[in-house]
Amino acid sequence: MSSGDIQKHIDEYGWHCLYVFDPDGEKNEFSYSIGFEESFGHPEIIIFGLKREVAHSILSDIASDLRNGATFEPNVKLNNVIGGDLDIMFKPVKQAAFDDYLGTAVRFYQRPFRAWVMLWPDKTNILPDEEGCELTVQDEALGIV
Repeated sequence: MSSGDIQKHIDEYGWHCLYVFDPDGEKNEFSYSIGFEESFGHPEIIIFGLKREVAHSILSDIASDLRNGATFEPNVKLNNVIGGDLDIMFKPVKQAAFDDYLGTAVRFYQRPFRAWVMLWPDKTNILPDEEGCELTVQDEALGIV
């Protein structure tokens, strides 16, 4: 995807969704926004371990919320972001992980920007960084926050 295509999506929708996967299946798939910072003054969001369509739908809903004036805080349990009375939490991505995980956004922005991982809960509403969480598909995400 070229920077021109990404800019076209940002101009039209306010953001672009990038899906990243490992063809060898050794790393978990993830999706992230490009344009939240530019369009909404909000950190980009990465979602690990969800299918492309589901992650896109969540990011699209968040973009709509941001467009309508919503604000989110990192490191705080938030409810009613993804529906189903489920909690999520945004955590800032370590700067050292930007090139490896946000390379397309790094090349697009060519300046500093912010990014958060969105942690989502298991079926009992326990987040991956909490005791007793049954999910492992976000372990890689926990390594970059």
